[in-house]
Amino acid sequence: MGNPKKLELKKETVKTIAQKLKDAKGIYLSDFKGMTVEQVNELRRTFDKEKIEYKVIKNSILYFAFKEVFPNENIDIALKGNTSVAFSYDDSVIPAKKIKEFFKKYKNPKAKIAIVDGKLFDQKSVDKLAEIPSKEELLANLVGSIQAPIYNFVWALNGIISEFVYTVEAIKQKKENNQ
Repeated sequence: MGNPKKLELKKETVKTIAQKLKDAKGIYLSDFKGMTVEQVNELRRTFDKEKIEYKVIKNSILYFAFKEVFPNENIDIALKGNTSVAFSYDDSVIPAKKIKEFFKKYKNPKAKIAIVDGKLFDQKSVDKLAEIPSKEELLANLVGSIQAPIYNFVWALNGIISEFVYTVEAIKQKKENNQ
């Protein structure tokens, strides 16, 4: 049978990874084969800046953790070769953007699959997810859209007030000149 201590440790690791899968809004599996240590470290730092957890996890551990959390999803094809996982707990599309940016720069890592808000996306869909604006970008656009009419109103009001002041000043000058 195997070493009971190792088996218990593996069960705990599966539980820990399963909890991360439950807590994450976005889960991205990618193949990091061909990346240098420096590139992996650069990717980790990039993810750290965005508060994204990045780990290299054994496929067997991932398989059991995924089956615990997503029993109906078939992720077997993604669990071949080298697998790294990015867990995003805040914004579900930021990892897709970072993976795509990194891929453009180094031709690695290669996206395998993603699970965003409980929905499975294949490799092609992960690339499309990278094109979706982030939550912050959407909020900034919304604020800009709300702000534009207010700004225009203030600008127009300022013009009317300025014209009024110039008119009053002109009348005052005219009266002073007539006296």
